[in-house]
Formats: sequence, C-alpha cells, structure tokens
Amino acid sequence: MLDLLEKMGEHWRAVVLAVLLHVLVAAFLIFGIQFFHDSASKGNRGRSIIEASVVQASAQSTPASSEPAQKQPQKPDQQQNEQATAEAAKKQAEAQKAAQQKAQQQAAEKAAQQKAAAQQARQEAAQKAAQQAAAEKAKKQAAEQKAKQEAAQKAKQQAAQEQAEKEAAEKAKQEAAAEQARKAAQAKKQAAEKKAREEAKAKKKAAEQKAQQEAEAKKQAAEEKARKQAEAQKKAAAEKARKEAEAKKQAAEEKARKEAEAKKQAAEEKARKEAEAKKKAEAQKQAREAAAKADLQKALAQEAAGRQNAVNQKAMARYVQAIQDKVEGNWIRPPGASNISCKVKVTQLPGGQITNVQLLGSCGSAAIDRSVKQAIYKSDPLPTPPSDNLFQSEIEFTFKPDQ
Repeated sequence: MLDLLEKMGEHWRAVVLAVLLHVLVAAFLIFGIQFFHDSASKGNRGRSIIEASVVQASAQSTPASSEPAQKQPQKPDQQQNEQATAEAAKKQAEAQKAAQQKAQQQAAEKAAQQKAAAQQARQEAAQKAAQQAAAEKAKKQAAEQKAKQEAAQKAKQQAAQEQAEKEAAEKAKQEAAAEQARKAAQAKKQAAEKKAREEAKAKKKAAEQKAQQEAEAKKQAAEEKARKQAEAQKKAAAEKARKEAEAKKQAAEEKARKEAEAKKQAAEEKARKEAEAKKKAEAQKQAREAAAKADLQKALAQEAAGRQNAVNQKAMARYVQAIQDKVEGNWIRPPGASNISCKVKVTQLPGGQITNVQLLGSCGSAAIDRSVKQAIYKSDPLPTPPSDNLFQSEIEFTFKPDQ
C-alpha cells in the first residue's frame, strides 16, 4: 500500500490529469443531454405556436353573426402555407434530432478518447513505477556489494594498522632510549654552558660595575666642576648686576640732585625776580601814592575854602562806598566769620585795574584775610570815580559787611 502511495506521489501529475479528463467527460454528457432536451421542447412549442396562430387566424376571419357558422372551403394558398409550415417544423425536428445524435456521438468519442488517455497514463505510471522499483533494487544490491567491499578493506586496513603500531612501538622504544642518552648528554652540555655563562656573566657584571663606578666618578666630577662654574658665573653676574644697579642708582641720584638744584636755582631766580618786581612795583606805587597824595593835598588845600571841597568830599565818599559795595558783593563768607571789620588799602590804575591789595589790620583770621583779598581782586576793575579829578591810585576804606 505504501509503495502504491509513493508511486502515486511520484506520478501525481498524470493521476490529476486523468481525473480531470473524467470530470470533463461527465460534465459534457450531462449538459449535452439537457441541451438536446431543451431544444426538442422548444421545437414542439414552436410548432404549437404556429398551429395556434393558423387556427386563430382562421377563427378571426369568420364573421360574427347570430346565424350558425357555415364551413368555408380552404383556399389553395392557405393550404400551401400550412403544408410549408408543417414541412419546416418537421425538418427542424429532424435537424435537432440529427444534431443531438451527432453531439452524443462526439461525446461518446471524446469519452472514449479520455478513457484511452487515462488508461495510457495509468500504464505509463505503472511502467515508471516498475522501472523505479528495479532501479531501487539495483541500487540496494550495489550498496550491499559496496558495504561488503568496504568491510573487507577495513579489516585489511586494521591488520595493517596493528602491524604498523607494533613496529612504531618498537621504534618508539629505541628512540626513547636514544632520546634518553641524548638528553643526558644535552644536560651535561647545558650544565657546562650554564657554568660558563655564569662565569662570563659574573665577569661582565664586575666589569660593568667598575665601568659604572668610573662613569659615576667622572659624572660627579663633571657635575661638581659645572656647579662651581655655574656658581662662579652666578656670582659674577650678581656682582655685575650689583655694580650696574649701583651705577644706575648713583646716576639717578646725580640726575635727581641736578634736577633739584636746577629747580632750586630756578625757584630762587624766580623769587628774586618776583621780589625785585614787587620792590620795583612798591617803589612805583609809593611814588605814585606820594604824588597822588601831594596832588590831593594840594587840591584840597586849594579847595578847602570853597564849596567845591565839600562836593568833592561827598562825591569821594560815594565813590569809595561804590568800591566797598562791589567788594562786599564779591566776598564769600568763610564758615564761622561774623562781625567782620578791617581797614584795607587798594592800589589801582586810572582804568580801575588793581595792582596791589594791602590789609592795614587783620580781619579776624588768616582765612578771612584771604577771602577779603580775593573779593577785592575779584572786583577788578574797580568802579570809576564821578570825575577824573577824584581818581586816587590808593584807596583806603573799612571793610565791614556786617554793618
């Protein structure tokens, strides 16, 4: 059963084709018979329709009346038509029957062909299965023969291997003895070589230590020499730097001394010139004051007898008051200054330009004295007199801003 299934599995295409052919033949037979039956039914129905039409036409051609119908003889044309219709229906039925017979015959032939094809496919499948079975049998016999040959070959190889192993064991024994002797000689040789190497190594180490000690001594000597040289160079550089710094210091001190001396001389020269200028200005001032005083005294003496003298005095008083008011307006009161009263003398040029300020007494403190002088100089130019004859190069007035 399994062999049959395997064969069917191998020839499944042929089996499927045969089954499909049988199904197609059965379907064709079923549908062909139905077709012929329907065609025959339609042919009879057509004939009935034709006959009914003829009868109905004849009935319609008969006039309706209350009298009994009289039988009319058929015309020749009508008889011919009926005969032709009957002949046509007969021929159609015969044609349908012939077509049905032909279809049945073709279906039978096709079924026979399909059956023959299926039979041939089964035969081919059986033949192929037989060939495959024969091939399998031959293959099995060849495998058995090959297995026997391989077993014989394996036994032969095993015997040869055992002989070879025996010879190899003997050879290994001989080689082991030779190897043992070789190793003993080798060990003796290695011991001698090791001793020679150790002696050479000891000599080399001693030589290296000696060379290292000598090199270390040379290195230390060189380092000591280099250290001393570096120290000497460092000391020389330090001494050089010290001398250079000392020289720079002396040069800077000399330069500073000369500059200070020059500044001192310049200041002294400036002070001398300022003193000379001040002295000269003072002399000029005194000369002008003396001349002005003489002129004023002369004028006063000349006008003492008249009203002009009184007018001049009033005008002079107003003039001095104007100067005093301007100075007091420019004065900045220092902190804590109060009840200020001091006499000042101002020297001026004809245009009112102040050339000198002199306090004839302290105003209370040095700060107040400076503030009063600054206020007077700030009032430059001084107010002009009402007339040129009232101009005085020196004006004295009492500075009393609190009154």
